[in-house]
Amino acid sequence: MIKKFFAAALIVASVSFTAGCANPGDPTISASPTATPSPTATFTAKTPAQAKAAYKLIAKASCDEAQLNGVVETVGPTTVVMTPKAKNYKDYNAAYFTKPDKYEVIWELTGLASCADWYTFSMSDEAGKEAEIDVTFNKGDGTYEVNQSFDDVKYSYRVTVVDGKMGSEVEIKTGATTTLRYGNQTAADQLILTTAVDRYLATIG
Repeated sequence: MIKKFFAAALIVASVSFTAGCANPGDPTISASPTATPSPTATFTAKTPAQAKAAYKLIAKASCDEAQLNGVVETVGPTTVVMTPKAKNYKDYNAAYFTKPDKYEVIWELTGLASCADWYTFSMSDEAGKEAEIDVTFNKGDGTYEVNQSFDDVKYSYRVTVVDGKMGSEVEIKTGATTTLRYGNQTAADQLILTTAVDRYLATIG
């Protein structure tokens, strides 16, 4: 469910040359612009403890952003939507849709990739314990590999970080990729929430 973008300047050099034994006044031919390769991003190695500490900050930033501005998470046929609380619908603000026609309300932050890991960290902090989550850092591409268990099931996934937040994560076992988009929710995104809530409320009278 993950990469830091590094902006690099692209330098373009234009080279002009004369063809053959051109006489003065003959037209010159310009070569196609040649792009100088962009610098390759480099990352500093981290110990497991350093990786875990860094990832904790990423997890917090991701969940904070999701709760403040909303988030849309997509994996396969499923789209998860959480709106800012100020834009809740009938006191609900998170739901998911799975094609072709399954809509469900989400009740806990653990149901969102953007908040599940921060929930683990924050609950452990409140209990005064070390979070049961293992993190390693890949200095080759800047991704974090995260391992933890939910309901006695172990999950391992590779997280790419964008602007200090989770951008996507890939479940290592299945290859399923979750992409995350913060803010800028569309009418279609909002429709997932309203449909899920209306259907749920209809079942409880």
